Amino acid sequence: MNFLDFQQVQKKPRAALALVTLLALCGCLHDDTDASHELASQGIFSGALSSDGAFSLVGSLNHGASLWRNPDHERLYDWNHQAGEYSTLTAAAFSPDGTRAATADPRTLVLWDTGTGQSLGYWATPGSVMSLAVLNQGRAVLMGLEDHSAVLFDPTNGAHLRTFLHQAVVGSVAASTDGTLAFTGSDDETAVLWDLNTGESLHRFECGNPVRQVALSATGRYAFTAAQGAAVTLWDATSGTRLADLHDRNPGVTSARFAFDESTLLIGFVNRTVELWDTRSHRRIQRWNAGARDPWRPTGAAILAVGYDARTGAFLALAGDGRLVELRRI
Repeated sequence: MNFLDFQQVQKKPRAALALVTLLALCGCLHDDTDASHELASQGIFSGALSSDGAFSLVGSLNHGASLWRNPDHERLYDWNHQAGEYSTLTAAAFSPDGTRAATADPRTLVLWDTGTGQSLGYWATPGSVMSLAVLNQGRAVLMGLEDHSAVLFDPTNGAHLRTFLHQAVVGSVAASTDGTLAFTGSDDETAVLWDLNTGESLHRFECGNPVRQVALSATGRYAFTAAQGAAVTLWDATSGTRLADLHDRNPGVTSARFAFDESTLLIGFVNRTVELWDTRSHRRIQRWNAGARDPWRPTGAAILAVGYDARTGAFLALAGDGRLVELRRI
């Protein structure tokens, strides 16, 4: 399979892919939020939270991308891929240390410095970008692509490092904190754990249906998969064995993240709910409803990203209606 070369670009990106708005059922649970803060007036297509919960990165419906500082809810920078135009982001991600962030429209990748707000480079991608993971302080970016591959890219040298092949769209990617492992989920009904140093597959997880979300814990001890209409599963990534099905049938997982100490797992759903699971006992600790922006006129608010606030101990959720939601353990 041939791939286009990465190239620095300054021209206008190709038109964005049509994105499907996820609609959520309402009224199933009461509002369990401690606080919520508006980050986008009309909702967001995509979003990411930094590993310490200090930053939110959102791709809004009407105003392109923006970086927010969560403690004081201040918008720091507006990030768009073309001057004078609002970019429609298909994916966004932070480096583990939060100093770098990557954004993608369907065919353009941009790396940003979160301290200065400056772009560190623009590149045309070899396929439509579905998902992102940023490794090693931004020295590598992993992209899940519509062309049935995941690509590891070196922004410093503009080098295409490795290609990881599937048999269908790669819709979700994740990486270990040390940048040695990658986890890819595909519509070919598999998720694969890869050694980034050798390019070899370590374990292939058969999920029975197209894989919609994957997550990998910091050291690569645990892996998580959510397949469409199939089980939502916690795996031992070291041995490749199934630890537990957290849900026998996927109720609409839209995001997932392990705690840095790997003791818990947060899962976000299409119906505005968030769950906290214990990775050792495989028991659900708590479930929250992120509520609606306007309780009198509720709209869809899929949880597009979840995270842990290292400063306050709260749990965070980015809702599709444009809110950052703070949740606390009871």
